[in-house]
Amino acid sequence: MRYIIFNEEKQQVGEFTSIYDLELYLDGVREERGERYPQTERMSPFDYLKSIHWFMTIDDQILSA
Repeated sequence: MRYIIFNEEKQQVGEFTSIYDLELYLDGVREERGERYPQTERMSPFDYLKSIHWFMTIDDQILSA
């Protein structure tokens, strides 16, 4: 599966093959925005996407090896 992330302007900002990689990327986004824990509440990557008005699509096509 591929997890494709878009910003509020519907521009693709990332594409990931694992939730772990997606979470690491969003941790970097939080750091850049000055929203690191514990200054802001801890939340799932999905809740964080929603809170910054970004969205995700999932491509469930089998990836070729």
